[in-house]
Amino acid sequence: MSYIEYVTSDDHVKDMLPDLAKANQFSMEDLKQNRTGRISDAQWMRLLFRALRPVRYTGGALLGWLLCCFIIKTLVPDIILTIASYVGAKGLGIVFGGATLACVFAFVISALRSARTMALLIFDLKEGKATCLEGRVSHSREEEEGLGMARLHGEKHTRYCYVMKEEYFDVDEDAFKALPGGMVARLYHTPRSKLLLSIEPK
Repeated sequence: MSYIEYVTSDDHVKDMLPDLAKANQFSMEDLKQNRTGRISDAQWMRLLFRALRPVRYTGGALLGWLLCCFIIKTLVPDIILTIASYVGAKGLGIVFGGATLACVFAFVISALRSARTMALLIFDLKEGKATCLEGRVSHSREEEEGLGMARLHGEKHTRYCYVMKEEYFDVDEDAFKALPGGMVARLYHTPRSKLLLSIEPK
């Protein structure tokens, strides 16, 4: 590689930092504190919301389904429901009950997963320390079974991750797309809960 190509490549990598910061929701001040081995105050709430993301997803689905059932029960006259049962629609009750159980089951599973992450995150926040990994970071994308109603409909959920030294860090799709493939970087994360804090080209 010539000197001009090297400089151009190096400048291109440095220019990726603002895009990585925006996509991964950290500021230059956050990064500055992460470099000193600390979690910034501004990152606390973002970490809590990230740990609760599965519960927010399945909890919203459960509340939406229960609201739908409530509206049907409230707005549809009893006489129509009675007539429907006589014309062979008794199976609707089984369908509605099964869908409700699926939503509740998905919520409980996600709550258990979040509880583990949250417990580890509490220890991380109590200490306030950030850990740094250095090396080549790659992408990982995996199709997972949906939860609740999504599972019943056969829908898939895509899990996006940054991977460095066999450690996986969940990110959203925008952060996944913002990372150049095979970039050498410093990645800052919480020690126990393994939540991404920030990332910068090395």
